[in-house]
Amino acid sequence: MKKISIWEDSIKLDSYNKLNHNIKTDILIIGGGITGISTMYYLEETKYKVTLVEQNKIGMATTSKSTGKLTYMQNDLLYKIKKIHGDKVLLDYINSQKDAIKMTKEIVKKLDIDCNLEKVSSEIFTNKDNEIPKLKEIEEFLINNNIKVSSSKNNIVNSKYIIKANDTYIYNPLKFINGLTKNIKNNIYENTSIIKITKEHDYYKCITNDNKEIKTKYIVLASHYPYFNIPYMFPIKGYIEKSYLSASPYKSKNNISLISYSNPFISIRTYENYLIYLSNSHSTNKSINDNKNYQELIKKINNLKLNPEYLWSNSDIITNDYLPYIGVLKDNIIIGTGYNTWGLTNGFLAGSIIKDIILKKDNKYINLFNPNRININTITKSITNGYKNIDSFIKSYKEKPKIKCPHMGCNLIYNDIENTWDCPCHGSRFNEHGKSISSPANKDIDI
Repeated sequence: MKKISIWEDSIKLDSYNKLNHNIKTDILIIGGGITGISTMYYLEETKYKVTLVEQNKIGMATTSKSTGKLTYMQNDLLYKIKKIHGDKVLLDYINSQKDAIKMTKEIVKKLDIDCNLEKVSSEIFTNKDNEIPKLKEIEEFLINNNIKVSSSKNNIVNSKYIIKANDTYIYNPLKFINGLTKNIKNNIYENTSIIKITKEHDYYKCITNDNKEIKTKYIVLASHYPYFNIPYMFPIKGYIEKSYLSASPYKSKNNISLISYSNPFISIRTYENYLIYLSNSHSTNKSINDNKNYQELIKKINNLKLNPEYLWSNSDIITNDYLPYIGVLKDNIIIGTGYNTWGLTNGFLAGSIIKDIILKKDNKYINLFNPNRININTITKSITNGYKNIDSFIKSYKEKPKIKCPHMGCNLIYNDIENTWDCPCHGSRFNEHGKSISSPANKDIDI
């Protein structure tokens, strides 16, 4: 069994040099996943000089660990947005996802990217009686807003009610990323972390892990989780959710895209002759026993008479009000993060929004995803997240050996399934040799 995602085994990505000299640029993008690469692609034809730095390898963090779905049928997220923000905001959010899918399709066609993009019906299911009215409420909302959905049946999962939409897609996210980078002429640097940012007059000075200096007017924070906490207090604006995934040989006449309505989430899709199965989603501060979670995942897929060939995990930021953070933080610092497990649509959408912000153009989603928004309905969640951060910090100290995360000092937990050191507080990860492989940590550790 391979301890990597199926996407990592599907393509040999292009490589880029490490930054080894001081540079000046107009726009510095920090992070080479779907958000960073999309932003860079959209800025390619502008007057600006754009530079992107990635602490590891392009596309190999969260993007390479996803399920590869492009859909607005997003489990109970739709219901939660409706209850917190109301019908108008939910419709705006759904339209943003539909626009992201449309733009992705157009780019794939324009650039002739071979990324296994295929149209598929997306289904949300539940096997709990108390969730059926909520799912029916979302079904009614979609129908009333001229979005075609219908009830459905499926023999892969146990369910009591299923709704289905047809205008959604699946693809290979790494092949898509690679296709975009082949059409970018600006500078990309791998194995380059930003460890310090200071404001100097009308520009920012960014220092890399090798003490190289980048001077820039704009900064785009496109990493999974920003490495800083103050003054924007990201630890209380959301939490990290971890999920476990497998890919098993599977033959099907039709493509499949399923997700359960609520946690514990089950997400299923097909890819070529494989079935990708996601399960055991949880807040990182609730469970640090990766071995147990993997064994539970394997048990579930064995019940489906599947034999996994790939096994991996992924982490996502769940925001307090269930909307992403995309936009200006302050003084030409722009962010794209907090996608609530739906990073492939929101990350690509973020690229177009960030481009319009820099070019000072109107974009109908700027206000919707404003990262400085305040919602009084989420104050309790902010307090809860603060408590959970403290609790996970304390729990981490019960584990041995004690190796501290350079982000906030939580003790790292060794994941003996993937051979990584994982932080239970904010999701930083390091390989078995101590190299940082996932933010917010931007420095390696000594093993």
